[in-house]
Amino acid sequence: MEISHPKASWTLLYENDFGAGPQKLQINGKTLFSFMHCRIDGISDDALETRKAHHFHKGGLAVFEGDGVFTQGAKVRLWQTHRIAANTVRMTYDISWPKETPLTKGLELGSVLLAPSFQRYFIVTPDATAPKWCKLPAAGAPAISISPLPAALILENDNGQRFEYGQGDDLWRWTQGLNGDYLHATGRLEISRTSSGRIALRRWLAECDSELEAKLAAAANAKLRMEALQRKKATGTEDETALLENVPTVPTSQPLSRDYRFTAYFAWSAPELLPALPEGTTLQTPALSNRGDFERTVLQGLGTVPSLQIDLAKLPFVEAARRSGKANEKTCWESNSAQTLYRRLIRQLADYAPKGNLLLQNLTPGWCDNGGHENRKRSARHWDLCAILDQIAWTRQILGADWNIVAPQSGIWAELPSLACLGAESGFRVV
Repeated sequence: MEISHPKASWTLLYENDFGAGPQKLQINGKTLFSFMHCRIDGISDDALETRKAHHFHKGGLAVFEGDGVFTQGAKVRLWQTHRIAANTVRMTYDISWPKETPLTKGLELGSVLLAPSFQRYFIVTPDATAPKWCKLPAAGAPAISISPLPAALILENDNGQRFEYGQGDDLWRWTQGLNGDYLHATGRLEISRTSSGRIALRRWLAECDSELEAKLAAAANAKLRMEALQRKKATGTEDETALLENVPTVPTSQPLSRDYRFTAYFAWSAPELLPALPEGTTLQTPALSNRGDFERTVLQGLGTVPSLQIDLAKLPFVEAARRSGKANEKTCWESNSAQTLYRRLIRQLADYAPKGNLLLQNLTPGWCDNGGHENRKRSARHWDLCAILDQIAWTRQILGADWNIVAPQSGIWAELPSLACLGAESGFRVV
C-alpha cells in the first residue's frame, strides 16, 4: 500500500493488509525513515492480528486506518488513524487495555528508525525563540534521554533535510501516561545511534521501573508496620501486620482497564511544496465587521480575483478562545469558537470567488492550559500546532486549487517543516 503526493517526491509505504504504521517514508527514492512502530513489553505491532487496514481520501486528506490486536504478550487492541496532507501526517492512537493485563517493561508509541545521514537536532519548548541545535549521538555513545516528552523534535541530516516528530494537542495525556500504580508521568524520548548508523527514536509513553517500584513497595510496607505497632501500643493486642517480613513484594504495573487515546504527528522538508504568492501581487487589507466577517460590499470591492491579507490576531475572538482564557493572550486554535469564526470567513471567500490570493498573518502555535478547549473540566496542558494543520487542510479543501495561500512564520516557528508548507496543496483534495 502506497500513498504519494501527486506534485511532490515523497511516498509513504505501508504493508498490505497490515494495521500498523508506515514502514517507510521515501523522498526521491531514498529512505528517510523506516519501521515506525508501537511496542508493548518489547513486542512490536508487526505481531498484530490485523482486523482492518485500508486508506481513502476524505476532506482533502489521505486517510489510513489500521485496527488489530497484539497476539503475543498483552492482548491489547490498537487502532491507528493517519491523516495525511502536503508534508504532514497527523496520527491518532486508540488503545483498549483489557482487564488484569500487567505491563512489565513499557509501552512505546510511534518509535522509528531514521537514516544514518541525520546529524543534529533541537527540541521545541514553550520558552524557545530560536533553535538550540545539539549533536546526535555517535554509534556506541550513550543514548540521549529527554523527559518529559518534548512537544516536538526537529532533526536535520547532512543535506539540510529535516524531519519533525512531535505530539498532538493532548500534551496532558502524554504527561499523564497510563492510569495505574507507578505508571504516571514515566514518558520519555530516547535517541540513540545503532551499530548500522541509523538514528533510533524510541517514544516511551510509559516505562516500568522495578527498582523504583521496590522502593515504593518498601515504603508502603514500612508504613503498614508502623501503623500496626501504633495500634498494638494503643490496644495492647498483637497485630499480625506488625510481623511482616522486611522484604517488600515488588508490585506489577497494572494499567486501568479502559480505552486510551493519544495523538501525534510528523512532518518533513518538502521544498517543492513551499507555497508562494505570484510575483508582484498587491494585497489589500479589507475591513471586517464587528462580527469578524466580511460585509458583501467589502468583498465586492476586492474584484473578481481577490488578493487580500487577514491579520487573524485582530479577529474578535471571545476571551474563552484565548490561550489559558486570558484576554490579552493570543488565540488558541484548539478552541471551537475560534475555529467557527475563522471558517465563516473562509466560506465567505469561497462563495465569493473561485480563485484568488490569500495571506494569513498570526496563524502560529502556542501553549494553553484552558481545559475547555480539550473538553476537560480542569486545566489540561495542550498546544495547537495540529489544530492549525487541520484548519489549513480544511481551508485548502474549501477554497480549491486555484487559490494561492500562504501563512508566513517567524522565530522558531519558521524552522519547522510542518509550518513552512502551510497553504501548500494537500495533494488529496476531493472535488
